[in-house]
Amino acid sequence: MNIENPLPASETYPSYDALWHLKTLGVLAADSAPNGWSVERCDPPTRVAIIDTSVAVEHPNLVGVVNRDLSLDLFSARLGSFSCFMDGKQPIGNLPLEWETDISDGLPHARRLLTEFVDRLSIGSTAHYRGIKPCVSPTFSTHGTCVAGLVGARPSIAAQVDITGHISQLPLPYMGVDPTCEIVQISTNFDPHPESLLLAFLYAHLIKADLILLPRAIPDPSRIVPELTDVMVGQQDLQQATRRVPLKPEEKEMWTELAQLIVAVSKQCPVICAAGNANEENAIYPANLATDHNGIISVGAINAKGYRSSYSSPESATVFAPSNDAEVFDRVEVRLDEMRPDYDAVGVPDTNSNHKFSSFDVIATDVPGRGGYSSSPFQQEYPDMRLREFGSYFCRFGGTSAAAALVCGFLSLAISTGRLVKSDGLVAKAWLLANSHLISSDTGDMMMPSWTGTPEFPDGPQTVCRVGAI
Repeated sequence: MNIENPLPASETYPSYDALWHLKTLGVLAADSAPNGWSVERCDPPTRVAIIDTSVAVEHPNLVGVVNRDLSLDLFSARLGSFSCFMDGKQPIGNLPLEWETDISDGLPHARRLLTEFVDRLSIGSTAHYRGIKPCVSPTFSTHGTCVAGLVGARPSIAAQVDITGHISQLPLPYMGVDPTCEIVQISTNFDPHPESLLLAFLYAHLIKADLILLPRAIPDPSRIVPELTDVMVGQQDLQQATRRVPLKPEEKEMWTELAQLIVAVSKQCPVICAAGNANEENAIYPANLATDHNGIISVGAINAKGYRSSYSSPESATVFAPSNDAEVFDRVEVRLDEMRPDYDAVGVPDTNSNHKFSSFDVIATDVPGRGGYSSSPFQQEYPDMRLREFGSYFCRFGGTSAAAALVCGFLSLAISTGRLVKSDGLVAKAWLLANSHLISSDTGDMMMPSWTGTPEFPDGPQTVCRVGAI
């Protein structure tokens, strides 16, 4: 599967392997075969809890990957509605949860919430909390579908219908880093109440997740930047106009407990977080909670040439993983796409001559049909499970979200193949760093996971980067 851009330009955009990121990590060999590992599934499979949007579970490459019984939606209801559990009317008291846990000790709000949630599940209640159906339509599932596919998509063969109605078999040879894993999707909205985030991490712990992935930022109102000083604009006090609504004492306590809970959970199993896409000096929250004393792993992005992606801070990540790039033109750096059709070299400083920009994107699974990042003229195609086209089933993706998903899949594959024994977050982080390589360049030093040997970057020769094993 190759991606090409037919737009006219001073040079033709290079075609590239849609799974280049797996080869750069060393997971796949040059011939796209597993690089020293088997595709056999372990029993039980490695369980990855992803806290993100919902996921398009009927995507051909995700069928059988997402655990429909355990996936929980916290967008629609306070104590969550189970996303795909039968018809929502069956009792759910027999879920295989770790009922006895001390993970919330010393956290009164988390403890209260845990008690409520366990009571709800143990009294034979129904999957849809108070009858509220989960908000898991594919319309809301774009980001989660991309991330889930990068972690654990499996190659599949789908039925395709052409314009004459003829049905043929269409191979979709796409895969995530660990196609043997099991994903439990825990969906929230993008401006959640602290209760839903507390419950998301508590639930991931209850289902005994081997890995937890949070590929986005969450609010951090207890750590906001200092307010503006008094400045008068006409008759209006700018400070007063921009002042945040103060948190209620109970909410402030819950946000504080959330940070404590994330750290506590990370010591039980790794918590992989995206470091952010705006060159954040200390990473976004909660990636910025990562220290040598917990199991939180902050992940930055590196492009297909082996340079730090322009949007990823060189100092805010535990490790870096393959992703896309972005143009930048400021006082710090000039990195422009010289193959862009409207590129004009007039006025561009000589500093752009290092040619650090890479046009390679990470290719991910997308919501089929009109939803998602790659739209289709056809409506959702789930009713008969037959494809009218397959372009919308995949999309270009990137950012530290993609990089974090790849690191999560890398750790999952290590557990699934026995290279890493299921362990706490500190041990897993130490293993990850021990199986990473130091990449040094004028854009900063980076540690990048490598399955075997020295990483190889597909977008041109390396003239600046030097790679050395750690």
